Amino acid sequence: MSEEHSSAISKRIESEVVTMKYVDTRTAIPIPHVLHYNAHAEEDVGSPYILMSKVDGVPLSSVWDDMDDDRRLIVLRQVVDILLELWSHRFDKKGGLFDETDGSLCIRSSSLFVSPDNNGTRHRLQTTSYLHAADFWLAYANAQLYDIDESDFGSDIKPFTHSQAWFMRSLIPALFDPSIDVHGFPLSPGDFHSQNIMIADANSSHPRITSVIDWEFSGPDFVSSFAQYPLFIVDHPHWKNDHPLRERNLRDQATFDRLIREAERRRDPVNDNVKLSRLISNSYGIYLFQQAMYYPGMYSSIYPLLFAHVFGDDDDDNFSTDYYWALMENILKKDKQQFDRENGVWLEAREILGEEAVRPHLTRTEFIDLILKFEDRFDNGGSVSQWLTSLKQNVM
Repeated sequence: MSEEHSSAISKRIESEVVTMKYVDTRTAIPIPHVLHYNAHAEEDVGSPYILMSKVDGVPLSSVWDDMDDDRRLIVLRQVVDILLELWSHRFDKKGGLFDETDGSLCIRSSSLFVSPDNNGTRHRLQTTSYLHAADFWLAYANAQLYDIDESDFGSDIKPFTHSQAWFMRSLIPALFDPSIDVHGFPLSPGDFHSQNIMIADANSSHPRITSVIDWEFSGPDFVSSFAQYPLFIVDHPHWKNDHPLRERNLRDQATFDRLIREAERRRDPVNDNVKLSRLISNSYGIYLFQQAMYYPGMYSSIYPLLFAHVFGDDDDDNFSTDYYWALMENILKKDKQQFDRENGVWLEAREILGEEAVRPHLTRTEFIDLILKFEDRFDNGGSVSQWLTSLKQNVM
């Protein structure tokens, strides 16, 4: 394992332990107790580890589908209490919790946790630098556009992927309200899913949550990222429209909305500041946006849902394609011309140097280095030579 990989894993362990100790000592949320840990590989173990106390129960994911509406309501009421407690703990930055040498808490950028395999510039943003989600996502979207432009040199689909990323960036002002982050960032669980919620007495009339486990990647986050439905009552993007669990999730979300409104009124019947219930009930667009940005593997399923959320369900299957062609032929025309030219340059280079040398998925830098190495093999009047000349002129 490389030093960079080891460092990322160690930082995750350190932050997870600090977060668990914070939750254990400052909230009523049931979690395992940290008995011992080491964030670095030891000879006798060979890997970083956290030794925790045993917890009772089974994962909620193993029993949720067998519960009737009444038992799911009882569980959701407990989930609401957990989320509202985390919501009440605010911090001044987005990132991971760490201990300072004097024992005080500090917040460091979430980019410390990122695997070195994720080498795009968007993964290296200093999350602690952004005061609200709108600024962060604008920086992230700009970095994504840069990453697209710098990767897969000469790809013939780049005009389309670039226009999709441009469209995603254009949504940010409408989706993210900077004012909701002015009171700080709530403590957000990194993977608050049903497999990480332990439950006992699942078959009784009073199932109870015994522990929330797996606090890796947890920490202070933007309000809009926190204020979303628990994933186990959200439709999976791969589901077809007639999936049998869609109707149940609608009922569970309606139940969740009612329970969290009631809980908020009990906790603070007068204050009508930013309400978590209101934000969650209107979070669908933000959920789709973040899923599409964070998880490229889900993009093909998520993106059509987001597009339909923005423009409405349209019977015309060609609308999405027509929309992007309109972008590429107008406001993104220069970008498309650049990518088309680079595709021609890549094709000529492959014809002259061969498919083994000019592989798909070369970065811009890798392609330039390759061309400079064999510059004398290209005709002066060819696409590669002209492109390289213009590149040198732009650098000067």
